[in-house]
Amino acid sequence: MKLSDLLKSFSSFRAQMVAFIALMLALTMAVLSLYNQRVEGRTTSVVDEYIHAIPLATDLVYRSLFKGEYLYDLVDQPDQSSLAVNSESIIRHIFIVDEEEKIFDSTDKKDIGTPYTFTDEAPVISPGDLKGDVDEIGDKQSRTLTFSITTIVKDDETGEQRNARRNIYIIISMERLKKVKEAGERTRFIVFSLLGLLLITAIAIFTKRVTRPVIELGQAAGKVTKGDLDFNVSVSGPKEMRALSQTFNEMLAGLRSKRDLEEQLQRAERSAVVGRVASGIAHEIRNPLNFINLSIDHLRAAFAPKDESPRAQYTHILMTIKDELGRLNRLVSDFLSYGRPAKLKIREIDPRALIEEVRDLVNTQAEQQGVKVNIEQNGNRDAKLYGDAEQIKTCFSNLMINAIQAMPSGGSLNISLRPDNSHLEIKFADTGSGIAPEAMEQIFEPYYSTKDTGIGLGLPLTKKIIEEHGGQINVESAPNQGTTFTITLLCKPKTPY
Repeated sequence: MKLSDLLKSFSSFRAQMVAFIALMLALTMAVLSLYNQRVEGRTTSVVDEYIHAIPLATDLVYRSLFKGEYLYDLVDQPDQSSLAVNSESIIRHIFIVDEEEKIFDSTDKKDIGTPYTFTDEAPVISPGDLKGDVDEIGDKQSRTLTFSITTIVKDDETGEQRNARRNIYIIISMERLKKVKEAGERTRFIVFSLLGLLLITAIAIFTKRVTRPVIELGQAAGKVTKGDLDFNVSVSGPKEMRALSQTFNEMLAGLRSKRDLEEQLQRAERSAVVGRVASGIAHEIRNPLNFINLSIDHLRAAFAPKDESPRAQYTHILMTIKDELGRLNRLVSDFLSYGRPAKLKIREIDPRALIEEVRDLVNTQAEQQGVKVNIEQNGNRDAKLYGDAEQIKTCFSNLMINAIQAMPSGGSLNISLRPDNSHLEIKFADTGSGIAPEAMEQIFEPYYSTKDTGIGLGLPLTKKIIEEHGGQINVESAPNQGTTFTITLLCKPKTPY
């Protein structure tokens, strides 16, 4: 098997689970092995002490019986063959009982000559049941090792030698073995507790890592049920979970695509209905526009003042009205042909003069609302622009009117022009109420409007005109912090019209 295939197989949930269990078993076995080695070492050391002490005690008995020395003189000597006999040592007491059941030798000099009475304070050690001997509860924790020896003694009355039976009692303390056992039990409890805590922690971490993608998918499913589709789940975890997460993301992409398609269909249906209605209305508008236009020609011819200065002002006002009627008529034509490419009439334009002309048209409404319109131009004041003047004027008018309507209680509209060698940047920054975040993505959509009046074609038409001139329009806004529209136009169009 190749290394890549091995890594892929290990990335699966089953392989990770098997590896985790194997690791935990190996860790448990290693800890238990180390613990057993330590306990065995302690136990072996103590057993060695018992094995060494019992033969020494037996040797002392033989020296006492066959060399005529007393046990109390042989114990607690500094030489290696001596044996410590006291309440703290392994051998607590040694005494020899004669045939008359009297103690004639002992490690305690006070015992000599006293009658021996067997008690159950130190029961006989049980061969093959060391654990039971250690577990026996008692104050002294002692066991008795007893055996008999036949010796030759001289009869005090007849002087003859005879065989005499001697019973030897060696009291062995089990305290050290019990301490080793208790220490082992305490160590076992600590080791098992720490090992259990370690295993629980490892299992918790492992299961959290494994179940995290499942929990995330559950949370993601909850978002989907609430209608939130604009997110993706992270693709992580075992191979199976990665595949599931990927499939979930593909499902989200499909749902988003379906949602967008439904929205587009709804907008198309709404636009078709509104377009048909608006088209009929637009045709009806042209008739009064033509009548008004003819009436203005009649007024100019029949009622013009005789004096030259008033007549010039009178004519200028009427011509301005005719120009606006003409622009309105063309706007109706543009509306009717919104879905078709516009036929631009490219010529040289003075952008500042065009902005000032639009400002003069909206200045009355601005003054009534207490809005101050400021125009600032940085750089070359003689910068020119090539484009369709009427179309560009419509864009400027839409932006200025929208800005003024957004400041019913007064404010300021700052218009800045920044030309360079190839582009002209124009900013319309107002201090109005701003645009809500949920409306930012739809303000350039046809027939979408946040106003109670209007059909929602101002900004879409502005965007269409700017893009047909090879430029672009961007917007920045926040509620109650104003709105800034930035138009960037080519000073000279790349494609001739």
